[in-house]
Amino acid sequence: MAANCTGWQGKEVLMSEATEKIIGEFEKPINQESNRKIRRASDLIKRGVQEIPMLFAPVFPRKGVALFAGSSDAGKSMLLRNMAISVATGRDFLGWQYKGIHRSCIFVATEDDEDATSYLLSKHEKTYGDAVDDLQNLRFMFNSENIVSELDNELSIEPADLVIVDAYSDVFDGKEQNNAAQTRAFVNKFKALAEKHQCLFLFLHHTGKRTEDLTPSKNNFVGSQSLEASVRLGIELRVDRTNPELRHFCVVKGNYLGSQYKQSSFVLKMDENFVFSETGDRTAFENLALNPNLGKSQSKGKQPSDFTEEQHLSFLRKAASEPVSKRKLTSSIMENFTVSDQPARKFIDYYVESEYLKILEGKPYDKYQINEGELPF
Repeated sequence: MAANCTGWQGKEVLMSEATEKIIGEFEKPINQESNRKIRRASDLIKRGVQEIPMLFAPVFPRKGVALFAGSSDAGKSMLLRNMAISVATGRDFLGWQYKGIHRSCIFVATEDDEDATSYLLSKHEKTYGDAVDDLQNLRFMFNSENIVSELDNELSIEPADLVIVDAYSDVFDGKEQNNAAQTRAFVNKFKALAEKHQCLFLFLHHTGKRTEDLTPSKNNFVGSQSLEASVRLGIELRVDRTNPELRHFCVVKGNYLGSQYKQSSFVLKMDENFVFSETGDRTAFENLALNPNLGKSQSKGKQPSDFTEEQHLSFLRKAASEPVSKRKLTSSIMENFTVSDQPARKFIDYYVESEYLKILEGKPYDKYQINEGELPF
């Protein structure tokens, strides 16, 4: 009838039909229980989940966000490429059983370009042999712009068990990496992706410059403590002090793991093709520290006055010879002086007050640069 109506009469009929349809939607009975955000314990128990689903049992969960950190020379990217190959080929990783679903991995590479990645994969192949002849299920992303939407789209087209992001600091989209709220907001985007696509996101990250002298700890990670608090698995990779071919794989946070995994390292050996294998040895965390009694809690109390003027100026000539953002300068201070984010900001205030740094006004944010004309030497 409505299709044959014209003019105002026809419009009134159409509007009437639309109104009735809307009212009808509101009058439908509502299942209030299903619309509530809470879940009853009895219903959760009925799910019958007996264990946490694993990607590599029993260390790496199948979904969520994890952190993998270490010093710049530890071989983090090498080890994570090994892990990516294990996922794509369905192989066990460091003796831990592969229990994924898709045998597929995405590697976001912000530090190595396509040529470097080609070379490194060719090196790995010399050790793995025929096992890596077909790596169709290992995908690389070299452009990290719009990373959340790009990964959401890619995972919708072709699912993956694991997404490795190398490195966290290169894709962080907040203004201040040491800002707790901005850090949580960033990580929550990837938590949502992990839940939506049922996969694990593993961020490569860095530890403080001198933290290798300390006991392995989740407090050694650079940046806001909310980063560590936002993940359920945190790993620190260290180079052995006496044998450069050995690495210490330290589980410093594992919400679903027993204490036996978080008290001593798993000792790994790296061959000439940058492929890691387990040695079967373990080393107690306290034996990896130069001074086991020196912890991060002590380093948090460091003040600018604890260092000489020469140390400060030597640092600034490296870190602020060119205009640098507050975020990057804060991270550099945290790494160089082994302090947390709040004390690092005091260092910046001290440098400005001492006229070691000058503030360059700009948009959207001010930057800092060493004030060579005012330095004592």
